[in-house]
Amino acid sequence: MKHPFARTAATALAALIAFAAAAPAAAQTQTWNYKSYRKDPLSGQYDKARFLSSTIRLDEKDGKATFRMITTGRGDPCISRSDLPAEVERTPDTLILTVRPETSGCEPFRYLIRTDGSGGVRQHLRNERWVDDGFDHGLTPAN
Repeated sequence: MKHPFARTAATALAALIAFAAAAPAAAQTQTWNYKSYRKDPLSGQYDKARFLSSTIRLDEKDGKATFRMITTGRGDPCISRSDLPAEVERTPDTLILTVRPETSGCEPFRYLIRTDGSGGVRQHLRNERWVDDGFDHGLTPAN
């Protein structure tokens, strides 16, 4: 004879498994330290000696990814105003985070971030090719 609670326990376990399977995927957030270089007011060129310490954040939930740049002061109007849709690719060594700003005149860019925490690069789309911007942005884990 089965224990009187066996059926109740089995039913409860089945309900718990069904609930867990139906629940939305947990959100995943990753953040990285980032150096936002400032333009020299006279030359209009970015100055490798002047930067703001910033943070970039990647949120992934329900199969969608969003990018956010968090910086002090006036940030880049193409990317600092709100969350932006992002595309994420992963390899064993690299996370590739591609952002295509929705603001007119703003160009697509991407980050290639090494998964070992040692940094990465920012690239811009030029003539249909991704090219490094030539700056050390840090891109080390912030958490």
